[in-house]
Amino acid sequence: MRVWLKNGTVYDPANGINGERLDIFVADGKIVEEPREKEKTRIIDAAGKAVLPGGIDPHSHVATYGLNLARFLFGFPTVSEVGGAYAKMGYTHVNEPLMTLNTANYVHHELSCIPILDTSAFLVLNLLEIEKEIREGEKEAVENAVLFLLNLTKAVGVKIYDTRVKYAKKGFFYRGVSRAKCLNFFRGAVPRVQLRTTPELLDEDTEVLSGFCLTNLAAGVDSEERWEAAKEVLKKGGSADLGVKKGVSADSVEKFVSVDVGLEQPLVFSKPSESGKVEAGSLRFALEALEFLRSGSGSGCCVSFSTDSPFGLPFWSYPKIFASLLNRENGCSLYELAELTRTNPARQLGLLQQNNGKGNGKGNGKGNGKGNGKGNGKGHLGVGADADIAVYDLDEKTGRAELERRLGCCEWLLKSGEVVVRAGRLCKSAGSAKKRSFFFVPKTKARETERETERESEKETETVRRICNRRSFRAEHLKVFTAQAHFAK
Repeated sequence: MRVWLKNGTVYDPANGINGERLDIFVADGKIVEEPREKEKTRIIDAAGKAVLPGGIDPHSHVATYGLNLARFLFGFPTVSEVGGAYAKMGYTHVNEPLMTLNTANYVHHELSCIPILDTSAFLVLNLLEIEKEIREGEKEAVENAVLFLLNLTKAVGVKIYDTRVKYAKKGFFYRGVSRAKCLNFFRGAVPRVQLRTTPELLDEDTEVLSGFCLTNLAAGVDSEERWEAAKEVLKKGGSADLGVKKGVSADSVEKFVSVDVGLEQPLVFSKPSESGKVEAGSLRFALEALEFLRSGSGSGCCVSFSTDSPFGLPFWSYPKIFASLLNRENGCSLYELAELTRTNPARQLGLLQQNNGKGNGKGNGKGNGKGNGKGNGKGHLGVGADADIAVYDLDEKTGRAELERRLGCCEWLLKSGEVVVRAGRLCKSAGSAKKRSFFFVPKTKARETERETERESEKETETVRRICNRRSFRAEHLKVFTAQAHFAK
């Protein structure tokens, strides 16, 4: 399909475009130069409307093991509903942050059932399984094994939930490995490793932390000292998902689902607030971080935004959150929103590959992964990019109430050049929209001799076999149970 998007107010941070009135041309699912002949081209009048790249959620649990039980108990959106809900908000890509070796087939099956959206997933490593290699400093062996496992599981990157090795049994305390040693071991790895942010993590060396991408950074900021540490990480060029800070009300009875996937602590899914209210305190860190970045102190960092849905706030609360950020009192601009939800998530996932345009597409997240197709480019509207385009009927002067409504129902959404949303409603053909799965493609090492190749291959195979045979990666150790808890004062 050929599309001519006319007179839109374009916000494209990757190419340095801030509210310019431009035309965008689409052909064969890509953004192209203006064609000489415009016959048989669908014209979309975007005059007075904001035009952004399709949204990218870098950290949303939509295919996590155990989530289907939570859907049954709490009414979370099903996989078929997830795609439509995201598309109406102008999103075209979602990344699943928790896939283990054992649940990879399950996660990819769930992701394949989500309509409209392109998908990707992080592979979560359990450091208990590579404790020996970390202690002995066998960095190359682990790097080779990780690259093999990324290819095996078709993951876009690596995430570490527990950034230390800790044994519960007293007799094994001496075998623990400190958080500092684990961080130094993985620092500088390719692709850049994602870390789950905890308050204790922000007590570590900020220079070391700047070499990682910190997810849901707000969850770790529980004191002034740790807020200063978070700012230092950003100042030193760190990469982060700002996230939200969710408060737990005292004396509340809450049903929950606990899922053991072999991590230090089980995952706990609970019912989100029925009111869908976004507490002012939950966005405090994001607002303060944006103010800090505007001052120029963190000019080299790469910052995105998600809510760790459903653990922080559910993804369907994004219109409320973004309306709050764009409120005149808070001062976030549409250009900054495009950076947080389009350009920088693409950088962190390694999806920003520009073929032509004003910007160079460089950032702290560059090189984290590649799509499984040729010439992929997401998070920008330059020539050669995937034609994932969101059009909103709003501008910088739109009031807060209208902002929330219009951010929740975009005027147009093009996915790979096809119209899937019109006037806030899914088109009949939306379910058959072209979608792809993205994953990391490692560079092939150049080896000098055939003997060296065989020797390295044997070493890699041995490490991979040893890791895959360890206990927590086996299916029989997955446990799921439901319960009812009481949180007393």
